[in-house]
Amino acid sequence: MRRKANRKFTTGPSPKVPISHLRKIPGFLYTAEVSAKDFKPQSCIGGFASLTGFSLQDFLNRDFYNTSVVKQNDFKRLQRFRNSIAHKSKSRGINYHIISNEGKKLSVSEHVILLRNDKRRKLIGGIVTLTEKSGSKRANSRLEKDRLRFEKIEELNKHLIEINQLKDEFLANTSHELRTPLNSIIGFLTLITEGYYDSDDELRLFTRNALDSSYHLLSVINDLLDISRIEAGKVQLQIERVYVDELLREICSLFKVQADQKGLDLECSANSSPLFAAADLRKLRQVLINLTGNAIKFTMNGKVEITAEPQNGNLRFAVKDTGIGIPKEKQEKLFQKFIQIDGSTTRKFGGTGLGLVISKHLVEMMGGKITIESEGLGKGTTMHFTIPRWTKEEE
Repeated sequence: MRRKANRKFTTGPSPKVPISHLRKIPGFLYTAEVSAKDFKPQSCIGGFASLTGFSLQDFLNRDFYNTSVVKQNDFKRLQRFRNSIAHKSKSRGINYHIISNEGKKLSVSEHVILLRNDKRRKLIGGIVTLTEKSGSKRANSRLEKDRLRFEKIEELNKHLIEINQLKDEFLANTSHELRTPLNSIIGFLTLITEGYYDSDDELRLFTRNALDSSYHLLSVINDLLDISRIEAGKVQLQIERVYVDELLREICSLFKVQADQKGLDLECSANSSPLFAAADLRKLRQVLINLTGNAIKFTMNGKVEITAEPQNGNLRFAVKDTGIGIPKEKQEKLFQKFIQIDGSTTRKFGGTGLGLVISKHLVEMMGGKITIESEGLGKGTTMHFTIPRWTKEEE
């Protein structure tokens, strides 16, 4: 006698997985919390409804799958299998039978990995159907394809889990980056308003600190707005003839005081002959500001050098520093959103981690490419990017 499902439906957030990856999968993917007593799905993507004839809301109902879909003879074995995952770091699998809404018996294979181990075990699982003629070559081929498909989904979802964790960390960092300058502004303006200063010099100091914090807050907000506009496809370019030598002098002038305060040498140099880029002046300036600002921020002593030189039909820019460097294993991920070398809110260096992401998008929109070069921690960093060169034909 099959148990009736409890129809008080619950829902959970579903990870955003490209549908094209899932339509080819003869099964579905889920995340769930598992205890010794129950199975609580949190999300489900793929073909649960087409496979079983039940709705997605049915699956998301606590223990519906175990009690109303899994064949009763396999129920306890499946429950023991899921509970055994607690101390396993690799994917494990089990084969069992389910009964569809139409009463059809189906063989399935389930693979599960542990997300993290806490009071309730959180799992990610993939369930695929098995062919009925298990002894045939055709069946073995199908099983192998199912296994490979699941491995691809498993790898995709490990990436999704990592991005989700990075996103949470990013939001915490951004909240920190917004609150810190805002609290500083409020604090200094309160001191000024209440008259807690002993001289005009102290008043100017409080005002200067409040203004610096305002600029920092504006920079964080601008980064968030920029990445939002870029992802929405609302950034438009105005390609024009940009005099590179003049732009580099402007960047050096802008960062001179900041470099002097840290005791750094700031050098800007272009080619011996005038160079002109075919670029959006404001966007190119923003890229150079982002890269130079990062170089100065992460350099404790030594120098920062900005150069530009012709390379085939492009101009090759370089922002080189003698700073903390970047571990080689993290260099590939540095241009991904939410990625920072040190993501904790107590890290020594501030920032949202969006500057390089924005720079990459802007450079590519202008027809160039950005790359990173660093031998590792403590060995400095060089950021290279190319921009098309202005030609006489464009004049």
